[in-house]
Amino acid sequence: MKLLGLSILAFGIAAAGSFGASAGHAAAAPAAKFADVGQANEQGNIANAATPAADSSKIEQVIAEGMKYKGTPYEFGADRESDAAFDCSSFLRWIFRETLGVTLPGDSRAQGDYVKNNGSVVTDIGQLKRGDLVFFMEYKGGDEADYAGIDKSSERITHVGIYLGDGNLLHTYSVESGGVTVTSIVGNSWEHRFLFGGSAL
Repeated sequence: MKLLGLSILAFGIAAAGSFGASAGHAAAAPAAKFADVGQANEQGNIANAATPAADSSKIEQVIAEGMKYKGTPYEFGADRESDAAFDCSSFLRWIFRETLGVTLPGDSRAQGDYVKNNGSVVTDIGQLKRGDLVFFMEYKGGDEADYAGIDKSSERITHVGIYLGDGNLLHTYSVESGGVTVTSIVGNSWEHRFLFGGSAL
């Protein structure tokens, strides 16, 4: 009888310990999702918290590396093997390779194909996630009306940057803009020029 009582007690303690661990794990998951500013909401529903956390860490490495280059001069057709100056695609190619060893194609159109082949892309600017590569068509004017009636699915990519969240893009596009910079792409010609975005990871 004493043995049976001890067995029941031991089972109860083990079960309570298991329940506590499970409850602790369940409670920790939402905290992990929302630890990165603005990312959980931008990522949408997360089925497996472990996978996005790994991707999020990689994305943050790439963005942190990119931010180090703010102010680096713009040069069209810049040397892909140098960080002395960048154009839009060489900038992204450089920071992905330096941080993750991922070598993106050498130009924005090929990078667009790379992202499309990598998985799903979004054509709604509001669905972009932090770390997405974002692609744009050529400039046709500053007003929304300048882009009315354009079939964007057939437009040629002329620019790419990396999305930071909250409508901001890390990119480089002209000498006049000061080289690598952060720009809002909402409520201006960038928004009108937006084609699609998606992850390169």
